[in-house]
Amino acid sequence: MGLHSVSWRVNVSALDRADLIHDSLKWIAGEKSSINITKDKSFHGAEQHTIVAKNMNKKDSRRSLERLGYEILIELLENNIQQRLDEDKNFYIRLKLSDLVKGEISLADGNTISSTVEGKFKIESYPGDSTINVISNLIEDIIKSSK
Repeated sequence: MGLHSVSWRVNVSALDRADLIHDSLKWIAGEKSSINITKDKSFHGAEQHTIVAKNMNKKDSRRSLERLGYEILIELLENNIQQRLDEDKNFYIRLKLSDLVKGEISLADGNTISSTVEGKFKIESYPGDSTINVISNLIEDIIKSSK
């Protein structure tokens, strides 16, 4: 078992380099991902865009998780993975946008004040399966294969 899909989402202002962010999301989600950009207004009325990269391919979704790298995957396993799961079998990750556009991966935490990119992985699990075990086993498998 593995993943059904992945989506990466970020809100950007009109001042941000949307093209650079677009390319970064395309890289992390996979070249075959679809990109959707919607224009909106922020709470204060300023123009903002939401960029969402979705990939519905199971193999590409796994590759997106693999792109996080060995250190990040170890960190995810060691830091209460259950907090990143919801009741709909989704696994959430937040990355620092400023690092992603530089081609680096770093997890955002509660103290991160800069913009973040939200990753949502749909876990492939069935009745009777533990989503925690499925995602943990998948991450462990990726770690073993990256050595």
